[in-house]
Amino acid sequence: MRKTLGILMLGLLVILQSGCINQGGNMKGDLKTLVDEIGRQSEEAFLAGDVDKLLEYYCDDVVSMPNFHEMVKGKDNLRHMLEAIKLTGMKFESLDSITLEAHGSGNLVYEIGTFSQSVIMPGSDKPQKSEGKYLTVWRKESDGKLRIAVEIYNSNEMPVK
Repeated sequence: MRKTLGILMLGLLVILQSGCINQGGNMKGDLKTLVDEIGRQSEEAFLAGDVDKLLEYYCDDVVSMPNFHEMVKGKDNLRHMLEAIKLTGMKFESLDSITLEAHGSGNLVYEIGTFSQSVIMPGSDKPQKSEGKYLTVWRKESDGKLRIAVEIYNSNEMPVK
């Protein structure tokens, strides 16, 4: 159970870190650079455990498909999941995501990337490291900001029982 929760959190970290492409409104230019910059900002919020700040990067009708977890629909349900994870006592030491590709058309941008993270599970002082990949679909909303509309992330490793 702890391992599964850790992997879930890993995926969540990736999602959060990969999040938020634009806080400006212009989707022209280098989307990869833009995604990387916003990703750094969302990663800071995630590692700090700031759920409110993190959720600013998501559409109200977000669909999140975390590793080893059922689909989460809507920002309120995502908040509930994030807060539940936070209450477990898991400590994320690090999260490093790399945007491999970012492409846009109309009001949508998709991002493909990889991540690595280090998590300390409750009752342990030794970090668990993992790596994975993600896909994030951003949508430009009426206020001109890009927010995460759909995300999926998963680990490269099989869970250990």
